[in-house]
Amino acid sequence: MRGFSLVELLIVVAIIGILGAVGVVGYQGYIDSTKEEVTLDNASTVDRAFTHDVIVIDNKITDGRTALATDQNNIISRENDCIEYVAAAVDSLNTTHKNAYDDTVPYAVSLHLEAQWANNSVATGTNGETREAPLNVAKLKQGQLGLQCANACSPISDSSNFYIRRCSCIGAGGCNTHTFTQGDGSADTVLYEGEVEADKRWDESGNILIGAHLPEWVCPKPLDAGSVCP
Repeated sequence: MRGFSLVELLIVVAIIGILGAVGVVGYQGYIDSTKEEVTLDNASTVDRAFTHDVIVIDNKITDGRTALATDQNNIISRENDCIEYVAAAVDSLNTTHKNAYDDTVPYAVSLHLEAQWANNSVATGTNGETREAPLNVAKLKQGQLGLQCANACSPISDSSNFYIRRCSCIGAGGCNTHTFTQGDGSADTVLYEGEVEADKRWDESGNILIGAHLPEWVCPKPLDAGSVCP
């Protein structure tokens, strides 16, 4: 009888190491795909909650807002401006949801505020967390949901102008908001014009027209950053 040689032991150790590495990579891939799935599922749930809650608020129904509570404290009425609803929704969503990628980063953020912080290169965000560089770019962190109004000062009662755009970020390095404009020749503009009907593409100034027609990948930077309505 004889034992294993050193070479045989090294081969066995190498095989175990390879199998272990493959297992780690596979497990990490599973974790990453789960985080992405949770982020997108949460966004879908939020989307339905917004639709439901806006109808409830607009019809002055005293009860019936969703368990998700896009206005958890019931402070919003149909006379409130869209920007006020976004602020209330961000507060509510950050108490009901965690960022699937990093629970120290707020799940929801007002893109109006993010644009304002970018315009002024502010270093901190919603709850004092560090914003990602470059500070002069409006962006979402991985796992975040960004909210913005098509018309910041339109009340809920103005159904023809009231619309909230929701953007989810699953990119590893975060997601920049889009600033492409009509006629700038960018690849994003070409793609956008190929997916959106001509009369819904741009506003009067040639900026992205926000509305339900937008492709899922488009997340515009708000032009009315940090809006304060009269």
